Amino acid sequence: MKYFIKYQLWFVLLFSLLSVTPAIGQNQTIVVEGVGTTYDAALSDAKRNAVERGIGVIIASETLVKNARVAEDRILSKANGFVKTYRELSSNQGPDGLWTVKISAVVTEILDEVVKDQAALDLLLAWLRHPRFMVMIDEQNVDDPTTTIAETEIGRIMGEKGFKIVSPTQTRALKERNVNLAEIQGDPLLAGALAAEFGAEYIVLGNARSVALTNPLLGSRFSGQANLTAQVIRADNAEILAQETFHGKATHVDPITAGMYALKNAAADLSNYLLSETVRRWSLEQSNVRTLTLRISGVTYRSRKQIIEFLRNEVEGVRTVDQRGFAAGLVTLAVQFTGSNEDLGTILDGRDFGAFVLYVTGETPNGFDLTAKKKE
Repeated sequence: MKYFIKYQLWFVLLFSLLSVTPAIGQNQTIVVEGVGTTYDAALSDAKRNAVERGIGVIIASETLVKNARVAEDRILSKANGFVKTYRELSSNQGPDGLWTVKISAVVTEILDEVVKDQAALDLLLAWLRHPRFMVMIDEQNVDDPTTTIAETEIGRIMGEKGFKIVSPTQTRALKERNVNLAEIQGDPLLAGALAAEFGAEYIVLGNARSVALTNPLLGSRFSGQANLTAQVIRADNAEILAQETFHGKATHVDPITAGMYALKNAAADLSNYLLSETVRRWSLEQSNVRTLTLRISGVTYRSRKQIIEFLRNEVEGVRTVDQRGFAAGLVTLAVQFTGSNEDLGTILDGRDFGAFVLYVTGETPNGFDLTAKKKE
């Protein structure tokens, strides 16, 4: 029997064919009940029931509880939608000890709106423990190879949306080490290691070029044209979350300024795309399953196997466990998990395996550092 997650993050999958009523525009109000041995288990039961019916909208967040458990959150969902608000209708524990929870939620089908809804985005970033991003763009504005126009614009837009950005000063110091950005762009593992070196969980890596052309139709003005390609890479496993190329145009009497505005326009379009795609990926992880990286030191061949079997067979919410590497007493595991960092960390920290005890020694938004300590 799998180990029950005592402090499970409130994940609720809400939908009922009989309870759907249309709201304004694309919104709709849905109601569902869940039953379980604990309050959290009742919420999880609602999620499972909705999945079995093959349809549903997920609510997954740290709930704001106020006035007798009336909760109002803005959050993401699966199936390209998100829950704008929800409130608890009732929760009670019956004479048999079972909990029943009923929740009403207002849902929209347009996931991209979450990028425009700062409250929803803030909750998602909080759920992910506010991951840090590094932005590095190899760019040239007309004849100037030292410009940072696109890089600055991407960092500014992401920062305004609440994303934590590695200081541009640190990024400039890195470039001064003659880092070959073109080489890094072709090697996600190298890019991830670079981001991790500066404490970032993700890196936005790209290439930007602009030119200023003359055009008889523009008279004395120059036509600035820019191409910008970038990708978002997860540092710990080199996974590419999003990538795309955008073009920007602008006119000005000065060629350098025309190129600058073209780069800024391309950077704005690319930033919005990368934000939308990254949020989309995160929402799927939040509503379904996410991959956490566990780096466990002090293990032997046998203890490594014990830990893997424990995760696979006894931890509620673990879907798969894949070994990414094992050398010098360090094993790296990719664990697909339906809960939060706190859920898994609570289970693993201090877990007694008989001959050794497992302790959490560090945490990132995407996983943990642990050590297996032998008993005296």
